Order: sequence, then structure tokens, then C-alpha cells
Amino acid sequence: MAFSRGVSPGGALLRTSRMFSLPPVIPPPPGNKLQMISERASATEAYPTHQVLTTFESSRSRGDWGLKRPLPLKSTTGTTYPMVKVKEMDSLEQITDFTSGTQHGLTLKKFQALNIPISTPSEISDPSRLFRPVQRSVFEADTDVTAFSPDEQIQEAEKRWKFSGPWLAGMTPGEFKEYLAKTVRPKRAEFRKFIQKKIAAQKTEAANRELQETAALRGDAVAETQEPFKPESITDDEVTEYLRRLRNDNQVLYDLVGQFLDLAPLKPPQAAEARQHSLLVNLRATDSPYGGRGPPITHPSAGISYLRTAAYLNNHPIYGPQKSHPPVQARVLKPRRGGLGNDAKIGVAGFVADGPLGTSHSNLRGNSVMDKFDPSIEGGAKLWVNVDKATVDSTGRVQLTVSDAKATDVLIAKELIGDAREPIFGSAPKRQEKTFKKIPMTAARLRGRYENSDSPSSPTMSGSSGYGLR
Repeated sequence: MAFSRGVSPGGALLRTSRMFSLPPVIPPPPGNKLQMISERASATEAYPTHQVLTTFESSRSRGDWGLKRPLPLKSTTGTTYPMVKVKEMDSLEQITDFTSGTQHGLTLKKFQALNIPISTPSEISDPSRLFRPVQRSVFEADTDVTAFSPDEQIQEAEKRWKFSGPWLAGMTPGEFKEYLAKTVRPKRAEFRKFIQKKIAAQKTEAANRELQETAALRGDAVAETQEPFKPESITDDEVTEYLRRLRNDNQVLYDLVGQFLDLAPLKPPQAAEARQHSLLVNLRATDSPYGGRGPPITHPSAGISYLRTAAYLNNHPIYGPQKSHPPVQARVLKPRRGGLGNDAKIGVAGFVADGPLGTSHSNLRGNSVMDKFDPSIEGGAKLWVNVDKATVDSTGRVQLTVSDAKATDVLIAKELIGDAREPIFGSAPKRQEKTFKKIPMTAARLRGRYENSDSPSSPTMSGSSGYGLR
């Protein structure tokens, strides 16, 4: 006979408390069929899906990780960094299913060592341009807000990052048809009521504008105000006629549908793409940073950094304040090849980034570090770079923008880690002693030096001719 064991009130409280429970698992990133590496089981995921746990060294030696049961020492004490991810607290075998969490745990530590903030993405893809947009933090007070009133939700659409509706440009044809059938079509009646409110507001605004113009012609100081029209006063024929007029105004129609369904901003297509999408030709450009790639699936910072700015100075103990931040070493993962789309790929703090662009040192012709792969280099080829910007794209992946580091900054960084082979400003010049050439003393010179002063070879006193008297 099966029976259920009773749980104490304290145990039930701990089980239901969010403070003493692991957060739910985040869905994994969608796989791309064109990139088979994302389908491999050994590949590192784009972002962590499980909570990473750590413990003290004294507790790890006992297998105590703060869980329901201790973890085996053989698989947890052999690693340098104590980090695990719990997949399942109680499996079918009544054990705790866990795996190593150093993949994302060390990546987080490496990224936080860079001390750079997360910025909103920009549409400028060429960092070598002279004009660079000002980096805007994702934690600004006017953008890092999710609770909006209905009016603010419409006014702040260009600054928001969270929407209840989808991003239409990122949907497949099948997903779009399913969205129309299950979400849009059942809301026809609600949309007509929404249009009634818009018509009532427009009629009220037009009436007030007419009253103000009439008062201005009469010379009245104060104009009368029209009582707001009620949405119930708008007939179905007016709604139908208004919808017919909207068919010829793509921008107004898209704005109203986007406000009603709370759709993410959509960037208009380019001139070449506009021919295939004739309905999107007249759409105006959006100022939203997520119009081109879509809003992020998480918070724009992804929880990887909470810094708001990089406006600080590094103070060197010997050389004083530095103009730029310390550079970091990057590993060349893929050398540069000739042709479009074959740029070099480098690894920075656990992330893959594009190589420095423009006329930089690493792009000079004949630079063997970026041009070819040399397997004889221990640990792989490396170069020093500066991390200029970090963003999180719509799929939750961290994108880094790097540039070549200055030679002086590289020497200072090498000196701090004891790898500088030569002084930064060169060795101090040695003090040059004033030397005199020694001339050998001959017998004649000795006789002339010690010659008797009573019989000089030349007169010791000048005559009157020496003073110009003769």
C-alpha cells in the first residue's frame, strides 16, 4: 500500500520559497540549420540556461553544495574552479543530476574583468567610420522601464525593448500565418472598438482646433473647448469608411496595428528590398535600436554586466593616470582570408569577435598573425586589442567591437605581468665623464716645462710697442 510521507510546515515553506529554490530553466537558444556547430552536444550554448552554483573549498571537500544531498567528491574536487549546474534535483534514480558550470561561470568572470558596460546596439556596422555614435547604456532611466501606461506605451515605443507582440520580420511564413489565425483574427471586434476610440479622439481634436481658429479670428483671448466625443457615438459605417481610407496610407495603418497588437518596431526595407515588399515602401525610418535585428529575448544587459559607463581613468602606480583602458590579449581563432566575408575571428574573454577593422596594425599587409594559421605557436597566435563596445543582440549573444591597442599601452600591460623585454621609455643614458687625451711627455716638452725662468726664451714683459706707443 502506497502512502505519502508528511512534510513539516518548515519543509513545505522551504520547498515553496523562491529564496531556497533554484530558478526555472531558461529555454535553450533556437538552433540554426545552416550552422551545424550549434547542433552538437559538445558545443557551448550561446547563453547559460541553468543556475551556476559554487561553494567554499572547505565545504567542497565534504561534498556540501547546499543541496538536498552531497555531491560525489571524485567529480567535484578534481577541478580548479568549483562550479556546477544542477539539471535535476531528483532524477528517476534518486540522484542529483549535475554537470560542470565552468563554461559560463569563467566566461562571466573574464567579461567582468574587462570593466565595460553593455550598450544598446547601433545600425552602424563599420567601426572605421569617422563618425561614431555615442554609446548609450541599457540602464538609462528613460529606456530601462517595462511598466508603461497605455499612453506612455505608445509614446515610448522607440525606446522600449520589451513588447507583448512579436517582431514580424523575424517570423517564418508558417509562424506568421499561425499568428494571424490564432491571435489577430479573433481580435477583429476589439480592433473596431480601438478604431472607434481613435476616431472619437480625432474628431475631438479637430473640433477644438476649429474653435481655436474661430476664436483667433474674433480676437477672443480664450477659446471654447469641445466636449470629448464618446466612442459609442461612432457608427459602424464611419469605422468601415475610416478603414477603407487607411488602405491607402500604409504608415498610419501600420502604426495603428502596431499600437493595438503592441508590435516591436520594424525597420523599413532598403531600396532593393522595397520592390518585393510594396506595402512597406512608404514606411518611415524608426529610431529604435532594435528595429533592424529585433528586440532582445532577455534584458538588454543579459545580466552579464551592471556598469552604466566606462568613463573612468586607470591610475598606474608609476606612470599615473592613463588615457586609455588596459588592453587585453585575444587569440586568433580563424585567420583572415581573401574575399568578402572572410574576416579574421578572434576570441576575447570567452567570446568570438570580428578582428579589428580599418587601417590598423593587425590589418597591415604581411602581418603573419592575422594572415595565416601557424600551428607551431604554443597556445595559438595572440594579439593585443582594446574592447570598445559590448552589446547583446536579439538572440541573446554578446557582440564585442574591438580595435588594435597602442604600442605604449601594450608595453605597459606587458610590464605589469612581467613580460616586458625592454623598458617602456628606454634605459636612462649613462653619465658621460669628461676625458682628456693623454699626450706622451717627450724630453723636449719636459725641458720646456721645467725650463729656468731666469732665462726665458721670450720676454716676460711687453715693451712700449705692445701698448701702441710706437
